[in-house]
Amino acid sequence: MSGYSFGKITLRHLNLLRDSVYFSDYRGCVRPEYPGIHFFGACVLLCCMYHRVEADKLSNSLPILERHFEYIRQNFQVVVPGEVLAADMVNLCMVFDDASYSFYSYVFPLMQKFGIRVVLAVAPKFIIESAGHIPSSRRLGVPTDELMLDDRFAVDAPFCSWQELSEICASGFVTIASHSFSHPNLLRFQDTEDELVRSKKTLEENLRCKVDSFVYPYGQFNRLIAERVRSRYKYSFAIGAGDNVSWDGVGGILFRAPADDLKDPVSIFSKWNLRKYEILRSRLFVKKWLMDRRSSIT
Repeated sequence: MSGYSFGKITLRHLNLLRDSVYFSDYRGCVRPEYPGIHFFGACVLLCCMYHRVEADKLSNSLPILERHFEYIRQNFQVVVPGEVLAADMVNLCMVFDDASYSFYSYVFPLMQKFGIRVVLAVAPKFIIESAGHIPSSRRLGVPTDELMLDDRFAVDAPFCSWQELSEICASGFVTIASHSFSHPNLLRFQDTEDELVRSKKTLEENLRCKVDSFVYPYGQFNRLIAERVRSRYKYSFAIGAGDNVSWDGVGGILFRAPADDLKDPVSIFSKWNLRKYEILRSRLFVKKWLMDRRSSIT
C-alpha cells in the first residue's frame, strides 16, 4: 500500500456522522433564523467551489450571490488556507476557479463590500497583460464552453488580466492558487510536472505573491498526481464532499462542495445538500481505496 491512505480518516468520519445529532446546537452551528441549517459533527471546515457570475453555466446570479455573501458574513468564520480555524463555529473557505473577468467585475466588489476573503484559482496560460481596450460586455459574454477554446482568451479576454489580478492581490482580499498552467485534465496529460512548476513560477513572478495552494483542473487526479502536487504545494483542492475536519482534508486533499447555480442564498447549507455531500464523500473513500489498492498491486 502507498502512503496515500484514507482508512483512519474514513473511520473517524463515519463515527462522527453516526454520533451527530441533527438540529442540535452543535458548537453554535445552528442558526435559529434558518432552522434547516445544520452541520455534521465532522464538519469543522466547509469548502465551496464557485466559477462565474451572470453567465450561461457554472454561474450564479448577482442578486443571489450578494445575499449569499451577506448570509456567509453573518453565519461563518471565513478563512483562507493555513489560517487558524475557529473552534466555536463552522469555518468556510470559498474557492473561485478560473479567474474569469466576471470575478473582477462582480465578485471582487462584493468581497470588498462584505469584507470576505476568498481563494482565486488561476491558470496563467489564459491571462493577458491588459484588456482595457476590450469592451466589458464582450469579455463577459463569452460562453463558458468557449472560454479556453483556441485563442479566444487572447481575442476576447474572458479572464482577468495581469493588471486586474495585481489589483486584486494588492487588496488583501484574495489568496491566489494555481489551477495548473493550461487547465488540462491531468489524468490525460503527459507532462504533469511542467504544469505544476510553470504555473507556480509564472504566478509568483507576475503577482509577487507566494502560491502554496493548488486546485485540480476538473477535480481530476490520481495517487501519483496527488503526490507530485503535495511536493510542490502545501494545500490542494478537488471536488466532492465539502466538509473537511482540518486543512489536511482527506489524505491531504481538501474537497469542495459545488456552489454554482444556486437557487437561493442558503440552499447549499440545507439538510438535503449536506446529506448529499455525505454520499459523495463515501464514494470518494471507495474511489481512493481502489486507487491505493491498484497502486499496491502494480
